[in-house]
Amino acid sequence: MINLEFTEEEKNSLYYERFHHPHPRVQLKMEVLWLKSQKISNSHFKVS
Repeated sequence: MINLEFTEEEKNSLYYERFHHPHPRVQLKMEVLWLKSQKISNSHFKVS
C-alpha cells in the first residue's frame, strides 16, 4: 500500500475541491483523497 502524507494546506484544498470543482468525477476523486488524508482505511470506501 502507498503511504501518502498531506500538508494542512493540501487537506484544506481537497476539502474545498470535493464540493466546488465543476466536474463531478473530479469531486469524487477529491473525496477519496480527502478521506485518505484523514487516515480513513481503504476498507471504508470503494474506489472505482
